[in-house]
Amino acid sequence: MSRQQLGSFATFAVILTLFAASPAMAQSLDLSPVQQLLQGIVDVITGPLGLVIGTLALIGVFLMWLFGRLDFMQALWVVVAIAGIAAAPTIVAAIWN
Repeated sequence: MSRQQLGSFATFAVILTLFAASPAMAQSLDLSPVQQLLQGIVDVITGPLGLVIGTLALIGVFLMWLFGRLDFMQALWVVVAIAGIAAAPTIVAAIWN
């Protein structure tokens, strides 16, 4: 068998393998437990517990700002971070839908 015939045979074998391939294993995996775990984490962060944590963070920031331990820009960044965390599910839903 010549080198050219061997190359043609290898190319044909690769093409045949690609067309005859079965569905990927990722398509048949059930990832619902992982999805439920991650959704639970998002619900905790953006739900009532997240609201309490954000409130306590703002109280701490305002107290530190009041006593001169924190400047206004750092306080503003904390407010922006809390707003970003609270709005994250809405932003992602707007991107994916």
